[in-house]
Amino acid sequence: MPLHLSRSNAAALVLATSFCLLAGCAWLPSWLGGPSSRAAQPTALTDIRPQLTTRVAWRASVGAGRNAVLQPAVTENAVYAAAADGAVMRLAPDSGQVTWRADTKARISAGVGTDGFTVAVASLRGEVIALGADGKELWRTQVGGEMRSPPLVGRGLVVVRSTDYRITALDAASGKRRWTYQRAGVPLTLRSLTEMVYAGDLVIAGFPGGRLIALGSANGAVRWDVAVSEPRGATEVERLADVVGAPLVLGNEVCAASYQGRIACVDAATGNLRWSSEISAGTGPAADERRVYVVDSKSNMVAFNRAAGSTAWRQELLLNRDLSAPLALRRAIVVGDFAGVVHLLSPEDGSFVARVSLPAEIVATPRALGGGALVQARDGTVVLITTE
Repeated sequence: MPLHLSRSNAAALVLATSFCLLAGCAWLPSWLGGPSSRAAQPTALTDIRPQLTTRVAWRASVGAGRNAVLQPAVTENAVYAAAADGAVMRLAPDSGQVTWRADTKARISAGVGTDGFTVAVASLRGEVIALGADGKELWRTQVGGEMRSPPLVGRGLVVVRSTDYRITALDAASGKRRWTYQRAGVPLTLRSLTEMVYAGDLVIAGFPGGRLIALGSANGAVRWDVAVSEPRGATEVERLADVVGAPLVLGNEVCAASYQGRIACVDAATGNLRWSSEISAGTGPAADERRVYVVDSKSNMVAFNRAAGSTAWRQELLLNRDLSAPLALRRAIVVGDFAGVVHLLSPEDGSFVARVSLPAEIVATPRALGGGALVQARDGTVVLITTE
């Protein structure tokens, strides 16, 4: 996870990082001069006895993601995926066959977001590009600033987030600006993927400093602003406490996790805290009816009891394997790693129940599709993995 920093803190940070490179500060994360996950010796995989039979139902190639973290989007009757070179595709969910392919003629930095009617991506030049369900371009609007998380599409809006902490809502039909929310920056932040979600008529977004905010979708007004965690420590690095990944909506609750902080579940309407538990999160959470699952910053998988937040189990045999965010299916928790291995874990105790290998690193969050897991690798390979 790279980071952003203000010019006033750059010199001190360079000095601190340079010292650690010479002295070997193992406590620093890889994106700050410490050993990378791979240099820190990712845990070697051992043979497992599969408890589930897995099958690759279909496989498609959409084009490489390069440095962009591109996520597939799933609707009731379609799968949408994008490549860094500007291609956006609609795939048939039952076969993976390409229904249409559109060339946006732009370098895509974030996507895909869709509500089934409007399909949206963001470009490296600060454009938001909207396509119809038929693949024809509807509009493109310049919003400025780098965008790294998929547009949030729905309720007549395309909502995008820039790395300068600005959220912009565009009219889904015309691309005209409806409202903007701007939040002050902090000296040092993670350059991590942080997505937005809808909770009823609220847009939920996480921010640096451990803040979780709900905005009214009609006008962008702040409905509530709560702390998932509080920054602590003497240095800017120690005080990093950014909310990471996508918040999770569970009925009338919203759960979010922060780096060097906590996982917290709050009331969706008021922001009042339901429960919280200490963890340095590396991704956003997933959940089923009984548990909430989070990958920590060292790639350990942790399960929390959904009712009260107590720890149910920990899986530590994937240490330093750069895990993606998890997906909770009925019979397995699905997560991908830097080597392209998709791990399926038991929801009951975190034990390994199956494993599937893909040809490249998996950074996108797996998506649920037809009872299986839709996974996109860095090289553009998209597969649907089913279990029997």
